Amino acid sequence: MRRRAGVLFATTVLISIVLAACSTCMASEEDDKKAAINVVLAHELACQTYDFNKLDSLHTADSRGVEGSYPQPFEPGARQSYQADKDAGVRIDYHPQDAVAEVRGNVAWVTITLHSIWTADNPVGRAMIGGEWHATFVESFVLVKTQEGWKIAFGHTSQLPADFGAEPDYRAAHGGMKLVKVPEDGPAGKAGFKSGDVLIEYGGRKIDNYIDYARLTHVYSEGEKVMVTVMRGPEKITKEVTLEQMR
Repeated sequence: MRRRAGVLFATTVLISIVLAACSTCMASEEDDKKAAINVVLAHELACQTYDFNKLDSLHTADSRGVEGSYPQPFEPGARQSYQADKDAGVRIDYHPQDAVAEVRGNVAWVTITLHSIWTADNPVGRAMIGGEWHATFVESFVLVKTQEGWKIAFGHTSQLPADFGAEPDYRAAHGGMKLVKVPEDGPAGKAGFKSGDVLIEYGGRKIDNYIDYARLTHVYSEGEKVMVTVMRGPEKITKEVTLEQMR
C-alpha cells in the first residue's frame, strides 16, 4: 500500500514538473513573440523618424530586403531612400496594426499591416509624393535571436492596391468586367454602382476584361477619385468613385 502511494506521489510530482515546464516554455515563447514584434515596431518608428542609427541597430549586419525588387542588402539602399525623403521634407505617419508573430527556436517571423500617410509642406516634397499620399503595406520580417536580442535578418514589403469595392467576374473574356458583388458600404457602392453592372472604363481607360482592370489597380492610391463607367443593361452610367484603403 505504501509502495503504491509512493508511486502515486512520484507520478503526481512528475506530472507537476512537466506541466510547470510546459507552462514556462509557453510563457517564454509568448515573451519571444512580444519581443520580436517590438523590434519590428521599433523598426517602423525608426523609419518614420529617420533615425538611421537606431534602424541599423535593429538589423543584422547582412540583413537583406525585398521591396519592388530582387533581395538586396538592407543598407545602404534603405538609408539612401529615406534620406531623399528626409531632405525633401517629407513627413511619414505610420499606423501599424495586426502584428502576428511565430517563433521556432532562435528564428521568428513577424507580419504586420502598415497604414501610412505621407505629407510635405514644400514644393519639392509635395512633388515627390504627389501632394499627399496614402498607402497600406503588408510587411513580413524574419528575425534571428542574437546575444543582443532579436534582430531583423530579412524583410519583405508589398503595397496593397486601393480598394474599388467590387468583386469582379474573373471569367469574362471580353466585353467589359462584370461586377459580381458590390457592397453598398464600399467605394463603388457609395458611388451608386450595383451588382451586375459591367465595367467598361476605369480612369478614362477602356476595360475589356479583368486583366485590363488588374493592370490599373496600382495606378491609383487610397483617397484618389476615379471616373468609372459601367453598362447597366442598355444604359451607360458614369460616376466618380473615391478609392479607400483595402479592408
